[in-house]
Amino acid sequence: MKESTRTALLVAVRTLVAAACVTLVVTARTPVGWGNLLVMLAALAGLLALLASYNRRLR
Repeated sequence: MKESTRTALLVAVRTLVAAACVTLVVTARTPVGWGNLLVMLAALAGLLALLASYNRRLR
């Protein structure tokens, strides 16, 4: 696999993961409960992990 293809694929996957995490946070926000809070925390942890992996690469 070429390096440019690998980079484009990695960016696409990270974008999809970020969009999924943001969607989970927004959809779990409306109903109140411990389960929805856990979903929102898991999605926020996913966003933080994504940001950490991005920053680690540019270190």
